[in-house]
Amino acid sequence: MKKVMNYRHGDLALIGIKTLPKGLHKSDSRVLMVGSGGHAHSFDKGEFSPANNGVVIGYLVTNNTTLYHPEHGTVIKGNNLREAPIADGVYELRRQFEDTHDGMKPVVD
Repeated sequence: MKKVMNYRHGDLALIGIKTLPKGLHKSDSRVLMVGSGGHAHSFDKGEFSPANNGVVIGYLVTNNTTLYHPEHGTVIKGNNLREAPIADGVYELRRQFEDTHDGMKPVVD
């Protein structure tokens, strides 16, 4: 049985799930979301299905996939992006929130 992984990529959370929900439509976009700082969370390989319903912004099926962002991951020489490889799997993508004294607020990256 494959281990289900979870990742935090700034203000984006990737929550490992076993199967995709039905009725999704794949996107050709390589941008998962634009973070609160205006930077794109993007990826190279895999299948992205948007499903913007507030917290859940979509689903990602990965296969030898790397995430890219200017602030998260290992520096890529000669590039303004950083890279973060993630395990093969199926992920629910969520915009992260934090519980503060003033209530739930989006994580600002």
